[in-house]
Amino acid sequence: MKRLAKVQKDIDRSFGPLTPRATEVFDEIKKEASKYNATFNGDSKFEVVGPWMDQHVVDLDKKTCSCRRWELTGMPCKHVVAFIFNTADNEGTIQSPESFVNHVYWLQTWKRMYSFKINPVRGRLHWPKSKWLITITPPKHKNPIGRPKKKRRQSAVDLQIIKEDRISRAGAKLKCGICKTDGHNKRTCPKKPITSKNGGSGWW
Repeated sequence: MKRLAKVQKDIDRSFGPLTPRATEVFDEIKKEASKYNATFNGDSKFEVVGPWMDQHVVDLDKKTCSCRRWELTGMPCKHVVAFIFNTADNEGTIQSPESFVNHVYWLQTWKRMYSFKINPVRGRLHWPKSKWLITITPPKHKNPIGRPKKKRRQSAVDLQIIKEDRISRAGAKLKCGICKTDGHNKRTCPKKPITSKNGGSGWW
């Protein structure tokens, strides 16, 4: 309701055939169109040439331009506006550039879309009492079987991070700390001293 009232204030302050934002965009298109020249082919098409080798074809009957901006946006591109200016300069009969803009950008369309309002309502204390007294309760909770897990289930991202942080021993060369040879460690060393039951030690 507040948003509709705010937009209505903007609509009341707006003038012209197009919405304020559409007017700004179309004014920029008009400025760019002043740099282009249009040539009539005698039928319904125009060849529009501008700076930087920008050349396109405007078809008035089909309401298309080879740059495709008119078809995609619904707003005439600079090539179409250039042909409108060219027709007006040659004292031809042509409508205003805004008349070629799709009606979705028109101020009247904006007014119709926001003509419907939301009515305010009274407080909850003044609402009529319902004849169907239904109390909505939460569903019954049933504990699952087994001991509840205290540790959360790790996702694939967590497992990948843990795997990257750990140093893998795969492919590492073992070196014995007793005989200083490669291929085994102290636990499997054949020269490891043997401890007897009486506390003595010896070598194989």
